[in-house]
Amino acid sequence: MKILVIGGSGRIGSKLVNKLRERGQEAVPASPASGVNTLTGEGLAEALDGAAVVVGVSNSPSYEDAAVLKFFHTGTASNTSPLPEDATMQPPPVG
Repeated sequence: MKILVIGGSGRIGSKLVNKLRERGQEAVPASPASGVNTLTGEGLAEALDGAAVVVGVSNSPSYEDAAVLKFFHTGTASNTSPLPEDATMQPPPVG
């Protein structure tokens, strides 16, 4: 199963990607380093293609209060939702 990890090259994301891969999952890191910019949407459609799960562990590029709020309210979330019409939601595997 392809699991797209937004922020997958960061401190937490890279560890998550490694753990998912250790469990046999196809974990794909998505970050500016891999050509995916969730703020602009650049590379996002390609990264989402075939993903069964999207996990967000990205962080704001700035720690200034207004910039952080904007990042989490209008940045990543607005580009990764709503789901395309043909997308389906399934419960995660257990185990």
